[in-house]
Amino acid sequence: MDITTPQLLYHGTTSGTVQSFEQKLLNSPYWRCGKDFGEGFYTTISIEQARKWAHKAAKESWNGADRPCVLVVELMSVPPNVNPMLFLSDSQAWASFIFEHRKVSIKGSDPCAIHPDIIIGPMADNDTGKIVHKAIQLEKDDKWFYEQITQSRKGRRLDALRLGNQVVFCSESWERHLRLIGCYIFTGSRWVYHDSAGKNQAELV
Repeated sequence: MDITTPQLLYHGTTSGTVQSFEQKLLNSPYWRCGKDFGEGFYTTISIEQARKWAHKAAKESWNGADRPCVLVVELMSVPPNVNPMLFLSDSQAWASFIFEHRKVSIKGSDPCAIHPDIIIGPMADNDTGKIVHKAIQLEKDDKWFYEQITQSRKGRRLDALRLGNQVVFCSESWERHLRLIGCYIFTGSRWVYHDSAGKNQAELV
């Protein structure tokens, strides 16, 4: 799979993590299991989606002083012999992959024989965790799961473009191919941009 670079990507987090990310973007000991595409560094091509992730991260943060933050990351190049996986849209295969990885509760465990180095595809919706829990309780399979995560609460079929996009780096081998350009921090009324050179620029996004 050819990936054209450079490419800007966005990662939603909190302001308290910026210093750590400045030192190293890909730090696998901090990657959590039980996510859509398994353990990895989750980014998106949509700054709007990253802002939603940032607000969610700040809400769940133990530190009440942390503010929503969106990292701006440049994908500068692609490492050789990369093992990619690409889901162009929602599908049964996509849902099965998510279902198996969402069920993982032990860090380091992986249903893949060889986990892809990078995974690109649609997000599942925000209720996915609850749906997985229900599927396990009711002993439902991945086909039932697929139907549930692609329907709205009113039972309407969701458009794949509305699900959101995610680009997940699952190997630290990508570290030298990524560069942190800067970040947006939410002040309560606007997003203020801080570039990697230390300059600040107020900007409404």
